[in-house]
Amino acid sequence: MPRPVYLIIYHSPIFAAHWALWIPSYEEEVIGKTGKIINVQGSPSEGFAHEFERNYDLASETRRHSVKLLSLVDSKNIIDTTGDYSTDNTAIDILESSALTIKAPGPSLRSAEEHGVKTRVELKNCQTWLRQFVSKLVENGTFSKDALVELDNAPKN
Repeated sequence: MPRPVYLIIYHSPIFAAHWALWIPSYEEEVIGKTGKIINVQGSPSEGFAHEFERNYDLASETRRHSVKLLSLVDSKNIIDTTGDYSTDNTAIDILESSALTIKAPGPSLRSAEEHGVKTRVELKNCQTWLRQFVSKLVENGTFSKDALVELDNAPKN
């Protein structure tokens, strides 16, 4: 049975929006219920780390956000958990294992006090990482090609 996977966008008027994958639990495949988030957390100055948020209640989220359907995924690729909200970086299913194969961005900002040749910095963040992750899922056939179009059209702030 196919399962929906969404892009959740946490909007920001000043900074880049935080992007993450949102997968509702099988029993509650309705936006606004519990499920899991696959993302990287951090900042361009400090770097990012993989994070799986389990039993996440999207309905209780107070940050401004929106969701977009990215793809339908075969349910064999997703394992749900029960219990209280928790975070970790240990993969329990194929999607999470695939996420760990895409390196979380390291620091990509330089100090203003840094000396030497000044070159343009390629800023890397959660959006950069998620695009690489979704590209891999499209390449291996887990996601439809439309997922990349949805990402390209998603709000960046």
